[in-house]
Amino acid sequence: MKPPSEKTAGRRSSRPSFEPLQPHEVELADFFVRMAGILGVPRSVAEIYSLLYAASVPLDFDQIQGRLGMSKGSVSQGLKFLRDHEMILSVKAKGARRERWQPTPSLAASLVTLLRSQVLPALESAQPSLQRVLDGAQKKGASPEVIERLGRLNRWNARALELFPLLLPPPPGS
Repeated sequence: MKPPSEKTAGRRSSRPSFEPLQPHEVELADFFVRMAGILGVPRSVAEIYSLLYAASVPLDFDQIQGRLGMSKGSVSQGLKFLRDHEMILSVKAKGARRERWQPTPSLAASLVTLLRSQVLPALESAQPSLQRVLDGAQKKGASPEVIERLGRLNRWNARALELFPLLLPPPPGS
């Protein structure tokens, strides 16, 4: 039996090597990861978006996976998240078979879409829950301090729901 080094000596590597991230790309990724963390967006999604944002040309799946060293599943899920939230665009070059990805032209529009899809549903779903918590505390005879705190939280959430649409531009087609 041949040693592994002799078996592969005449064959091409099945996996191309990719350029490692440059220091400025790592720093940009750290920025996007911190911002994504605020919104509860997975780190892998932020890293993919960062790579596409800093790329001078659209990148295909293998380039994204190779440059970031991510699993296929993480890249696939990340691209799906970004596509579903209208943060990236699919680009097909003439004659090319591979789908490539680039960020949408407007970072502001992408962030607004992300805020609408992440923050607004969280505020909306919290409203009935916070009211039940307040009602339960009142029924159990919680201290006035606890009732006041829970009431403030409930009012804060209600105000955030009122203000949220005013802080962001209207959705497209409105």
